[in-house]
Amino acid sequence: MKKENKIFIISGPSGVGKTTVTKSIIRRLSFLKTTVTFTTRTKRLGKKEDKRVIHVSEDQFRKKVNRGDFLEWAVVHDNFYGTDGQVVIDRLKKNSLLMNIDVQGALQIKEKMPRQTVLIFIKAKNLNELVKRIAKREKMPKNILAIRLKNARKELALAKKYQHVVVNETGKVAQTIKEVEEIIKNELAR
Repeated sequence: MKKENKIFIISGPSGVGKTTVTKSIIRRLSFLKTTVTFTTRTKRLGKKEDKRVIHVSEDQFRKKVNRGDFLEWAVVHDNFYGTDGQVVIDRLKKNSLLMNIDVQGALQIKEKMPRQTVLIFIKAKNLNELVKRIAKREKMPKNILAIRLKNARKELALAKKYQHVVVNETGKVAQTIKEVEEIIKNELAR
């Protein structure tokens, strides 16, 4: 009997290193594929996107929601984000997937596809370390930083719903990548 492809979802608070981990895992485990994120967030000027993103207006996004195009969607940091359901279904037929999605979206996918979905939460050693990372990574107004920290607290509370929680300590991202890679290999071997 052929093993079923899986959806691996990495989530965690802003600034925890989930994009770095996701990109490294995709390079190391080339059989994993990714998806595309739709967002109403404005393009980042002078900065390369972290993942494959399609920027749309809020009106276009809402139309996609109303048509049922998204497998998951959520409002994150005051912007809409969503994953096209048909793209996930089509790619999952051929490969396992690795997605970098917020907690709200991850839990939606887990509810709709519980057997195939594996949730991996990345967190910092503690909240103080996370605050330092966010502040160092981006120069942002205090009100935006406050929103991100408020969201981080909510996300950390939901980490208990994940099958795996990995601590990404400052300066030890290689160890985190190795740990996540082992989780994925072990889940696929089941």
